[in-house]
This record gives sequence, C-alpha cells and structure tokens, in this order.
Amino acid sequence: MTRLQLATRLSAVLAAAWLPVIACSGGGDGDKGNTTGNGGGGQSASGAGRSSSSGDFGGEIGLTSSGPGGPPPADAGHQTTCDDEGNCTCINIASIGHEGVWGPCSSDSTTALQNWLNTQSTAQVDNYNTEKPTLTPEFLAKYDVILLQWMVTKGEQNDDGAPWQFTADEVNALKDWVNNGGGLIALSGYQCNGQGCTIHDVTATNQLLSFTDIQFNTDGLLDPARTGCPDCNCWGGPVPLGGPLPGSVGTWNQDTPIGKDIQSVGAYVARSIQSTNATVDCTDGTNNFAVHEEVGKGRVVAYGDEWVTYSGQWLGTASCIDPRTYTDMNSPCYQRSAAQVFQISQFWYNAVKYAASSVECFTIEDPAIIK
Repeated sequence: MTRLQLATRLSAVLAAAWLPVIACSGGGDGDKGNTTGNGGGGQSASGAGRSSSSGDFGGEIGLTSSGPGGPPPADAGHQTTCDDEGNCTCINIASIGHEGVWGPCSSDSTTALQNWLNTQSTAQVDNYNTEKPTLTPEFLAKYDVILLQWMVTKGEQNDDGAPWQFTADEVNALKDWVNNGGGLIALSGYQCNGQGCTIHDVTATNQLLSFTDIQFNTDGLLDPARTGCPDCNCWGGPVPLGGPLPGSVGTWNQDTPIGKDIQSVGAYVARSIQSTNATVDCTDGTNNFAVHEEVGKGRVVAYGDEWVTYSGQWLGTASCIDPRTYTDMNSPCYQRSAAQVFQISQFWYNAVKYAASSVECFTIEDPAIIK
C-alpha cells in the first residue's frame, strides 16, 4: 500500500484496493509487458473455486463479502445471505480464466478487483483460473455474473498455451443462462502483440460470445510506442483511453450505463470489438473498445483490454516508479499517478451493476464512485 501524499481521489482509491491487470510490449513486436521495467509474472490466485490467496487490500478472495450496513434486497437472482457478523452477499460472481501477468513494470499483481468486491460490496467472487470449469446449467445457476478472462492452458508471460475449448452443450448452457437473466463481462488483450505472436486470448471468449452480437478482433491497438504518449510512464505505461491526458485516444459515452462518469482508463495493446447492434460505450471513431447489449433477459459487456485489472492502476504505484515523482511539484508526473487520472473503480462499478441487473442489491462502499 502506498504512503504517498496523493490527491483526494487517490485516497479514495487506496481504500478500494489492488486489481488484476495485463500489458504489452512497448515496441509492439514482442512481450506484452511494458518497457518501464522487468519482472516475473503477476500474482495468480490459487486454483479453481474460491481462492484462498489473500491480496494486498486485506481479506481473502472468495470469502463472503462485508456488505455495507444490513441485508440488501434479494433482487440479484439469488437470495441474500448474511453471516453471524451481519456481512451480506447478494451477487455471486465467477471469474473464469487466468488473470493477467504483465501490468506496470511487467510484474504487477491482479488481486485488487476481487478484494475490492469481496470486502467493500455485497458481491462474492469465486476463481476458476487454472482449470477450465464445465459450464453446466447447475454450475451456472450458482452465479449472477460471469467474468471471462484469459482462457488458455498456460497463461504465462510470452506463453499462452492452447486456448480452452468449450463444447456445444456448454455454449448452449451459457446462452440459456444469459437469456434467463445472467450477466456476462468479457475482457481481452492479455498477451503479446507483433511479430511472431499468435493471438490466443480471443479464441475461447469469442466461442462463448457466439450467441451474442459481439466478437473480439485479433488486433493490438493502443500501443504507446506507436500512438505517441509522452507521459505514459507516469501511470505505468498504458495509453489513456478517453479523457484530456496527453496521448489520449477515444472517448467514453456518457449516455450509456458503462461509459457514464468515466473520463479515462489506461489500456495497453487492446483488442477492438466488432458488433452490429451492440451499444458502443468507448470508441475512437473507427475502433470500438467497449460495448454492451441485452440478450434476452440477460446483459453482456465486452471490453478489449485487461489493464483495468492490475493493482498498479488502482493504487497508482509500481516498483519501477519512484513515488516521489508524484509529490515533486517539478516533476511532469506531479499528482498524475494512475489512481489520480483513471476511473478504474467507476468502470467496474458500472460494469457489474449493469451486468447484474440489480441496482438495489449491488451496493459498494467507495467514495471514488459516482452512483
């Protein structure tokens, strides 16, 4: 946890926690790690089912969350349950696939999102990140929202392994689950971009999205080495997607449930999204980076990058960045850490709230969020 004397918004995000994130090579022709530093892979949770690994934010991933004050309405598709201490859960989320292994300094952790949900909201997250689960009606019935991440056999830096394969029965089960009210959030952009790199992170995801109007492309956009981003190292390397920051690309649609109250988030070699009828939440006018649509009674959100899952983007800290760069008034990065310039928690609040279709039931304590 940082001890920097950052601005008010950073203090709010510090309360919110670390998050999973992923990156790409600064040159766009090799590793997906950025060029601000070297290091090992990001921290991964332990095994399928509820993870027992504890993150930097506190609390154990997958344990019943401590929802704010008293039982919320049971309107999330599952009955609200509370433990003896009054901590209540009403939304169950499954995170399927490996988390990212890059991020700031090419060695960031990916615990922030789940810790943020499990300790500050009425949601509970289970991890299925090393072994592919079988998507049966019984499995899916346990959850209100499913987060699709990096669904490959290895999930290591520069080595995806083979994409996970789902049967027709599994795809149909997911289709029925969504049509009956389930919420799906899909991310992409987990691995390298450029010469000699085959894009694997879209294969299983596109298979599972085949019943929707949404597919990820196998491209690699928003590379800071190609777009030109003079101050990207201030926030660990990613291109600002939206907002007035130097090197920014695109805008967030303030009239959609996903784009509302988001000015900018960081993205590093993202996939664009193709769709005919889905509502566009973020675009540069040519390429769409975030979209959503209703499918039957359910809702689907797709976002083409994984940097919104990295811890350094939540806290604005990274091992390769001198923390004094944010407090020195003579520094070009003064008060411009990732936590100060990006709205990561707002993105996740919007995405989960929309996908869960439970405005009253899904509550979260975070002063950085505009509700």
